[in-house]
Parts: sequence; structure tokens; C-alpha cells
Amino acid sequence: MKHLKQQWKTRTSIVLVVSVLVSLLLVSLELTDWAAQINQQGYSHGAAEGEKPKIAPILMYILPFVKELILIGVPMLLTLGIAKLLGLIKRVVKNKA
Repeated sequence: MKHLKQQWKTRTSIVLVVSVLVSLLLVSLELTDWAAQINQQGYSHGAAEGEKPKIAPILMYILPFVKELILIGVPMLLTLGIAKLLGLIKRVVKNKA
């Protein structure tokens, strides 16, 4: 618990900034012609209209977890990378001073 209280404002700010940037990136992606084309066509998982999808049943259970892992993991890794980079920069500047 002691470790969680250390620099909590800075950590929260970093997470907030990264989350906002990822959200803005996704919103801007939604406004592209590519996204409009995908929304217009839909996605059939490789099957024709009215047929069963040609996807393995086990993948129907695994893919949602992969989606969550990517949508949560990528911002988390970006945040950790930025935090470590800032820590490294602070240490280098502190050692030179």
C-alpha cells in the first residue's frame, strides 16, 4: 500500500494522458473512409450471407479475450514505457547535476 501512495498524482496523470491519446486516435480512426467502408459492408467471418461462420467454435471464446488483452494491454505497456523513460531521463539529469 505504501508503494501505491508514492507519486500517485503523477502516475494517475500519465495513465489519463495516455488513455485520452489512445481514445483520440481511435475516434480519428473511426472517421476515416476505411472505417466507413467496413461499417457499410459488415463482416461475415468468411461466410456468405445466411450461412454459418467458417470460424472454429473455440476461437469464438478466445477472440474476445484477445480483444480485451489488446485494448487494455497496449495502453498499459505504453504507459509503463513512458514512465520508465521519464524515470531514466530524471536519473540521467540528476546524475549530471
